[in-house]
Amino acid sequence: MGNLTTIVVPDAAATPVNHTFQPVKVDGDTATLMEKSNTSSLGYWTLSMTQRQPLAGQTDKVYRTKAIFTMPIVYSETINGVTRPSLGYTLRATVDITVPESAVLQNRKDLRKLLVGILNDGQFVDMVENQNNLY
Repeated sequence: MGNLTTIVVPDAAATPVNHTFQPVKVDGDTATLMEKSNTSSLGYWTLSMTQRQPLAGQTDKVYRTKAIFTMPIVYSETINGVTRPSLGYTLRATVDITVPESAVLQNRKDLRKLLVGILNDGQFVDMVENQNNLY
């Protein structure tokens, strides 16, 4: 998996806040990083990244890369005078990338860069942030 390091990314707040995802474990071909700024582990954001190389004997020699980001939202709940954190809901995103072994470096660069552009396109942003349907 290479050298797993901390990932720092800003959020979308009016004054962006950087969120630090620190490596917590590598299990086989999957690395897990967590952002632990929430006071309760219920609210830790998790990023898992997996890369599977082509298997010997496969006819379709492909690399399979996956990223899963989960963002639980926690609120405080008071029952009988005792306040405790409760999980409200969890937002989740999954990105699956399949790259044939024969793809050249420029193809792989284009795929990643175009994907970032698509995710930042106004139509996609409107669908996610405003839950507007394009059709």
